[in-house]
Amino acid sequence: MDVMQQVLSNIADCRSAPEIWQCVHPYFYDLGIRRSSYHHYPGVMSAQSPAAPPVSIRAEGFSEEWVCHYINDKLYLVDPITELARTSGEIFQWNDVESMMRLTQSQKDYLHEMHEANIDNGVAFQVYGPGMRNGYVGLGFDVSIPSAAVKYLPVLQCVAQAAHLKYCALTPEAVSQPPKLSPREREVLTWIAQGKSNSVIADILGVSAHTVDTMVRRLYAKLNVADRTTAAIRGVGGGLILPPS
Repeated sequence: MDVMQQVLSNIADCRSAPEIWQCVHPYFYDLGIRRSSYHHYPGVMSAQSPAAPPVSIRAEGFSEEWVCHYINDKLYLVDPITELARTSGEIFQWNDVESMMRLTQSQKDYLHEMHEANIDNGVAFQVYGPGMRNGYVGLGFDVSIPSAAVKYLPVLQCVAQAAHLKYCALTPEAVSQPPKLSPREREVLTWIAQGKSNSVIADILGVSAHTVDTMVRRLYAKLNVADRTTAAIRGVGGGLILPPS
């Protein structure tokens, strides 16, 4: 069995959403991919519900500083890469966006910030799911896209599509029924989204660090995530907490 077939087989065997990405990311990394972003959009039925979160987001390999900036300054509202991917059926490079669509000044500023942060080398494409539960996948490189990755772009797209379909299968109600968080859990998640460590959150709330550790683990389970960055992004993107002002 070749590597791609093994990855597809592993995806099929996954029993939780975090497992999918733990399976896929090592495969991407071996092809020179250092960052990935996955956005899942609500389907037709979920979009009719006012309680449905607009998007669920997972990020891997981006610095915590960039992710906090993306959340705090609501860059997800102006990101032209995800906007273009939702209307395009083609794979395209991040730094080609400016020549492919008319940009607002805010979108130009966003692309400039990506360039300054040296995270503007990558590709994007749309993935498709049942009931229009579509998504966006972005794959980023530290340098210009390696020739090996260019060669395997259709394969990467196939793997990402399989991962997306598995995610949809494992989360049939994830969009229409957002997880219920207690007021204290929302408070902890809000501080996580602002980049605070567990020890700092404990000081702010006047509780022990052990108590915060327990609440964070409970949050991970409810949000179906495995790290602070993804928890923060899902909290804001899913409407569970307000973006930090």
